Amino acid sequence: MMRTLLLPLVLCLALPAMAAEGEIGSIKSVQGGAAIRRGPERIPAREGAHLMVNDVLETSADGRLGLILQDGTRLAMGPNTELNINKFVYQPAEGKFALLLRLGRGVLAYVSGKIASFSPQAVSVETPAGVLGLRGTQLAISLEGS
Repeated sequence: MMRTLLLPLVLCLALPAMAAEGEIGSIKSVQGGAAIRRGPERIPAREGAHLMVNDVLETSADGRLGLILQDGTRLAMGPNTELNINKFVYQPAEGKFALLLRLGRGVLAYVSGKIASFSPQAVSVETPAGVLGLRGTQLAISLEGS
């Protein structure tokens, strides 16, 4: 009898931890049209939405997004922007850090968080024109075309 009562309780407590396992950040602000592509799904962007590795964030002609990652990295996306969060590793206890973003088009502003503080060489932004290694604390980039 006791096992029957404990199993649902244990499952209820474990589910939020399992759901949170892949979260790497969240959307802090949304203006205009914006969406998250997650695998085959297209999810309307909303404040508080959780972000995961391999999410592709898109803004329309009137769209803007503000994001914050778990390490405190802040990103701002302008209109007609596509950004893929290819890699995010923030495990300070193990000394593991990585942030790889792929900017397909549009405008991106970046303010570094803890990953860049602990391991500056672990942060990169790929663009169709090349790869930027971010060693400073701030960056703004605009890609035209595509």
